[in-house]
Amino acid sequence: MKNDWAFVRWLSFVESGRGWSDNILTKPGCLCTGSRSVDTEGGVTPRRRRHEDTGRGREGPMTRACCCETDVNQSQANQIPGRTEQGGMIVPTATDRAKTLASMAGSMLGWDQHKLSAQEDAVRRYILAQYPLQGRSPTVQEISQALGLTPDGTKTILQRLDAWDMLSLEPESSMIRLAYPFSSVPTPHVVKFDQWSEAKPVYAQCAIDALGLAFMLHRDLSITSSCASCAKAIAITVRDQTIVAHSPSDTLVWAGTIQEGPVAASACPAINFFCSAAHVEKWLRKQPNAVGSVISLGETLYIGKAIFEPLLATPSRSNLDPLESHDAGLSATGTVASTSIAGLVAAFLASVCCIGPLVFAALGVGVGATGALASTAGFLKALLPYRPVFVGLTLLLLGISFYHAYRKPSSVCATEAGCARSVNGLNRTWLWLIAALALVLVLAPYWLAL
Repeated sequence: MKNDWAFVRWLSFVESGRGWSDNILTKPGCLCTGSRSVDTEGGVTPRRRRHEDTGRGREGPMTRACCCETDVNQSQANQIPGRTEQGGMIVPTATDRAKTLASMAGSMLGWDQHKLSAQEDAVRRYILAQYPLQGRSPTVQEISQALGLTPDGTKTILQRLDAWDMLSLEPESSMIRLAYPFSSVPTPHVVKFDQWSEAKPVYAQCAIDALGLAFMLHRDLSITSSCASCAKAIAITVRDQTIVAHSPSDTLVWAGTIQEGPVAASACPAINFFCSAAHVEKWLRKQPNAVGSVISLGETLYIGKAIFEPLLATPSRSNLDPLESHDAGLSATGTVASTSIAGLVAAFLASVCCIGPLVFAALGVGVGATGALASTAGFLKALLPYRPVFVGLTLLLLGISFYHAYRKPSSVCATEAGCARSVNGLNRTWLWLIAALALVLVLAPYWLAL
């Protein structure tokens, strides 16, 4: 699919399935439908043509023309579905146009035509999960170490994913240039994850990709971009997969292709934010081969959700609440807490035979003590032969704690961006404090003898 202008060829599907009046691909300056016609070879022409209408059951040929012969104006732009005034919230808007564009995007990318092996899928997921955590693409060495692959095996998988247009490598290199929706090279679309302390800013390939990240990662985010026509700053804030703020208020997106070639060259540079409908028209005048449509932010959200939400979903987790992916991290945290505390208790039991007499002496309990105190002293003395067992148990439990605290994520967790880190820095600090205290207790017989 990399060298096909699949977006244009999909026009034939639009017409045969919906009829001419529902064609959503427009000439420059047209916000309505039905502005271009398609011949049997899939070629596009901006002029009026006689066209066979096979989608509505009508008999005989008929002529359809563009219903809009004027330039884009603000009145028309305000009629686009999924559009609100500044300050209003925008949710994914499933218009016919948005559904068709999402379907076209799937055809252009062709991802569903390739069934990935378990290793290929793990590599792809790991790459997507690591972009926001590192602010860049992972290296071959990092991928290999995380997933237990050889560097040559990783390179082979990357080359295969590159051939299938799931990512793009630098020429004559195994460095990842892009992995939809991320870009390793700067683009106008910078995405920040305001509520995710571990994440770093990333570049998105296009406007749709930037908004699609909210659905793929299940994270709140903010987008800073610029109008592709005048470079005016554009800011969008997404919370709970809903646009809660955007500026300017007239922000729109143009989606389509501007030339032949792979998606990264033909579509991604063209799918941009614009500060107004007038600036879309101004930009289109400089794009003689542009084929596409103006879409609202709501429609853009829908398309981004349709394309990118499935990428990090797995069959075993796809029907779960996104927050459940956080449970893996919480489980690891609980394991560290329980084993470290148990290790501390074991260390105390290993040292109580030595510390106990000091406690009794401090309480003024002598050799002739009777009753409960005497029984307790006898119990502590009975624990002395088991001191090596308690020392070994202490080391085992603390070893388990450190393993869970610092281990690399499993291939499943590593490829789930929503999967929390095993233990955060604060818990690791507590683990080291507990370990230090346990060491002091285990060594009690030696420092008490000083």
